[in-house]
Amino acid sequence: MMDRNISLLSLDGGGVRGLSSLYILKHIMEFIDPDNTPKPCDHFDLIGGSGSGGLIAIMLGRLEMDIDQCINAYKRISNHVFARKRILPVGGNLRRQSRYDGRRIETGMKAILHELGYEDDVLLREPDNPCKVYVCVTDAGSKRNLAPLTSYPSKYCSNELYKTARVWQAGRACFSTDPLFDSVAIGPSGRRFYNSSTEVNNPVREVWIEARGIWPSGSLDSQIKCMVSIGTGVPSIKRSGKGMFGLFKTSRTETIDTEMDMNKFIREHTELDDEKRLFRFDVPNGLADIGLDGVDEIDTIVDATEEYLAKELIYKQIQRCGKALGGDS
Repeated sequence: MMDRNISLLSLDGGGVRGLSSLYILKHIMEFIDPDNTPKPCDHFDLIGGSGSGGLIAIMLGRLEMDIDQCINAYKRISNHVFARKRILPVGGNLRRQSRYDGRRIETGMKAILHELGYEDDVLLREPDNPCKVYVCVTDAGSKRNLAPLTSYPSKYCSNELYKTARVWQAGRACFSTDPLFDSVAIGPSGRRFYNSSTEVNNPVREVWIEARGIWPSGSLDSQIKCMVSIGTGVPSIKRSGKGMFGLFKTSRTETIDTEMDMNKFIREHTELDDEKRLFRFDVPNGLADIGLDGVDEIDTIVDATEEYLAKELIYKQIQRCGKALGGDS
């Protein structure tokens, strides 16, 4: 059997609720070393994400932030981006406008880059970084195909995007959900991209497929030391009610069932779960019902996450995850 030495982190999308995944990850990292909390990039070989999870993956992996840095930066950029809604739904050319100005994502990202000592146009590409970064975005064309952006050469990322995608562009694409934001152009061809929260809100399978391409030798399952998947909240129960003529109707919600994707993945890789090498964390009780732009509910997000982490079963799962990630038997 091959050495189990690969650790993967998959992060769901969720707008401002991405803070929940950061607080969960903070507890995992603190368990590894409570006195000197390590950076996630020092323990994960690949960090992948969709939507806000993609932006967090860039911050933690490509920019090598520690957890507290990332939490503070994520709060600031969320407050900056969602501070002001556009008053008019259409622009001067009568084209429908997004609810928020996407340029504020760009300015927020560049401010973070400056603080960390990077130039405005630093590329996402960084093949020598031992922590690889993979983010799911969606081509804004008619077919809405997935178009991964990576910090390393990948057969699934086009050469044009790999060579030209800038950190701020990737971050803006990750945060740009229609109709909240317009898409963003990346590369010389001017192709435009949204985030993939509609197509792939839980990217655990995409992260797995990407890892299989990075480490193709033998079975990936046998090489995994620890795989962690973190969600941004489970929606509350939606009950059906009777509509006209006595027909049943189901209440609609903007939330996406990310747990269904996770259950499929666990069935496909049940030995990872059996051997305590696969972990999924996701706050229940309706956290997902908070809007992607719900910056006024940041305290609620943090409180709900801390309450979830205080539960005995979750605390034990955090311990097991920290031990697996830190290499303790």
